Amino acid sequence: MTSEAPKAPGNTQTIPTGTQALPGPDPQTEAVLRAFVREGRLTRLPAKRGKRIVVLEHVAAQSFRPGASYTEPEVNEILRHWCEGGGTDHAALRRDLVEEHLLGRKDGVYRLRDASGADPFRQDVPAPGAN
Repeated sequence: MTSEAPKAPGNTQTIPTGTQALPGPDPQTEAVLRAFVREGRLTRLPAKRGKRIVVLEHVAAQSFRPGASYTEPEVNEILRHWCEGGGTDHAALRRDLVEEHLLGRKDGVYRLRDASGADPFRQDVPAPGAN
């Protein structure tokens, strides 16, 4: 008999207690990602903002480390990988990530925003090159 933890809000997956696993994405998120991400590449960006944000959050979480600083050429190289063979380009993807406040940009340096949405360039964040 296995003991199971309750399901997280909006999540239909049950995680057995005693594991370190995090709840998986909900079925709607999984469906959006299946429709727009194939083999680690974007097929295209969704036109609807809600779906686009799901995809952008996925790209940001999979591509950038919290607290790390990236130059624009580094961001471009990372995002080119997502765009190979797809219906979008890395510059549009970078612009969307910044406009949706998933990446912060200051003086040509980019940082992933944390879940709180706090300014990633606040004083307690290490300066570029300090990583």
